[in-house]
Amino acid sequence: MTILGIDPGLSGGLAWENLGFLKLRTMPTVKVGKGNQIDEQALIVMLKEDRPDHAWIELVHAMPKQGVCSMFTFGCGWGLVRGILAGMGIPYSLVSPQGWQKVMLAGQPRGSEYLVASRIWPGQDFRASERCKVQHEGLVDAALICEYGRRALAGG
Repeated sequence: MTILGIDPGLSGGLAWENLGFLKLRTMPTVKVGKGNQIDEQALIVMLKEDRPDHAWIELVHAMPKQGVCSMFTFGCGWGLVRGILAGMGIPYSLVSPQGWQKVMLAGQPRGSEYLVASRIWPGQDFRASERCKVQHEGLVDAALICEYGRRALAGG
């Protein structure tokens, strides 16, 4: 069974897991005016190439002190991801950040997402590209959401 974990932000990521193998992709974006938005065509192509059996999407909501424009863009992107999955007939579930973090980061200090992910998938490169020097937070979160979903579907 192939599980997909999605961090739906513009700097988010997608993580497919099947039989312990993890495939990571940054959220595809396209420049529109002065900003970016999710590239829905690229996302559809990615989902057709690696069609998951079930997807888990981080359940997001507005945060205090975030700008109206940024929240509108974020909400549109989140809805777009859900709409594409629904349109393609891919079942999905929503999980809050607190929900997946409580399970995946149990007993770990704040900010230990990369440490936990690197223990689950030793040797996995969580950088957005080979030129990057730091791990991509969206890819790490997507991987952990994916593993949370795999465990939830397995009943554990």
